[in-house]
Amino acid sequence: MEKIDLAIIGGGINGLLVAYEYSKKYPDHLVAIFEKEKYLGEHQSSRNSGVLHAGIYYPKDSLKRRLCIEGNRLWRTLAKELDAEINPCGKYVVACNDQECSELDQYYKKAKENQVYGIRWAEKSEIEKLLSYVHVKKAFFSPTTAILDVSAALKGLERVLYNKDIPILFQDEVVEINKEKDGFILKTTHEEIFTSKLVNAGGLLAVSNRKKLGLNDLEDEWVKGSYLKINRNYYTDHLIYPVPEKNLKGLGVHTSFDLQHQVRFGPNTENVEVIDYSLSEKIIEDIVPSVIKTFKGLERKDFALDYSGIRSKIKYKNQIFSDFWIKGPTCEMSHGVLNYIELCGIDSPGLTSAPAIAKYVLEMIAEM
Repeated sequence: MEKIDLAIIGGGINGLLVAYEYSKKYPDHLVAIFEKEKYLGEHQSSRNSGVLHAGIYYPKDSLKRRLCIEGNRLWRTLAKELDAEINPCGKYVVACNDQECSELDQYYKKAKENQVYGIRWAEKSEIEKLLSYVHVKKAFFSPTTAILDVSAALKGLERVLYNKDIPILFQDEVVEINKEKDGFILKTTHEEIFTSKLVNAGGLLAVSNRKKLGLNDLEDEWVKGSYLKINRNYYTDHLIYPVPEKNLKGLGVHTSFDLQHQVRFGPNTENVEVIDYSLSEKIIEDIVPSVIKTFKGLERKDFALDYSGIRSKIKYKNQIFSDFWIKGPTCEMSHGVLNYIELCGIDSPGLTSAPAIAKYVLEMIAEM
């Protein structure tokens, strides 16, 4: 049986970056990545808006706030290493009426408390320009919000890991995990392998993976979000986000656009129990009213279905766990499994946070 130093379950952005950081610190160790799908980042990593968030919305003492702000900064250097373009467009968060203005004040206060870099109120001239596209009464601007070419980042990581002789084993699902005294035996679709350390970065299947170790105190709470595209030119100088509606599972319907300036609106939110990215015309009827409430100059005929994704939210002891769940054998609420680290519930801002998550995981590995 082949023996390696570290096995990583999951070939999404987080699993790849853990391998990348590990290889820099332990260049002589044997590492392998097990990916169930045919391609990298097939689920959450490639089915999101591609936005690098600034850290506005998250509780001050949360991992999401800390790792989002750090990850946003780290991507600026990392993207260059990976030949992945970043559009540093920034974003406006806008309020349309007096009630939303009051809520916007609270988000601005939270952003300041979170030490989000560069947050400022929009000036009168900016509001006047936005009024051509948005029903806006007040807004603030986040200069560090940006858009990443995620596909290029994934390809860059694949290239770098290949050059480091780190195998990515595609269509090789881990079907059984057996804890041994000094490591783990993984039974996969194609082989058995012994690993001294194990990182579960399985994304949507991370909770299922941990159950193979007898850990049953987390449950999935998947949330599907779909996007619409428009078949005309629209505002792409900056991203525009509304004030999030209360009790939403996300940030509300907002603009996003790719590096070719294809404008999208979304996502909506829908609880699901199976991984299914199909789209129906009903999604247009769900999303368009929210768009027209905030944005100007758009009609029903301008919209078409684009794509969908699923967020890996989780429940801990039957309660929604709103932060990232990144646990080793000795931390608070630890699973107690030696030489094992798990990344569960890595929903938004998981892409933004990924470089910082990888460094955080490496700190935990160093302590094992």
